[in-house]
Amino acid sequence: MVSRNEHAIRSSCPLACALDIIGDHWSLLVIRDLLLMGKHEYKELLESDEGISSNILSDRLRKLQDSGLLDVIPHPESNKRKLYFLTAAGKDLIHVLLALGRWSAVHRSDAIFVPEEMRARMAKGPEAFGKEVLRELAAWEKEYGV
Repeated sequence: MVSRNEHAIRSSCPLACALDIIGDHWSLLVIRDLLLMGKHEYKELLESDEGISSNILSDRLRKLQDSGLLDVIPHPESNKRKLYFLTAAGKDLIHVLLALGRWSAVHRSDAIFVPEEMRARMAKGPEAFGKEVLRELAAWEKEYGV
């Protein structure tokens, strides 16, 4: 895998720079879970349907934290556990995720499944859905003192 610094030397393209951080198979799925699925613990992220391995999850969490897209706080019930949350930069990826989801709904409709609850929330439109998601994250952050 090419490091962010190595890639920056070869290309200053904005898309290439973004892909250095979120262009692998797993990073956007981790961000999706933190952003849309209400997951904040390592165990919850590990249990996602896509079946990420523990070593890959640990690597992606570290990479996303080093890139400033997520941060971590101690779990209130145990200092051995952590709670992961998106930074402002990580939350800004909501627009990317929604655009990819819309693209997939049009061009991969035969291969996708959207749970009914999520489908109902999304039916309000991408702008309203995005605002609702960000409000929920703000409430979670307030609850946990982020």
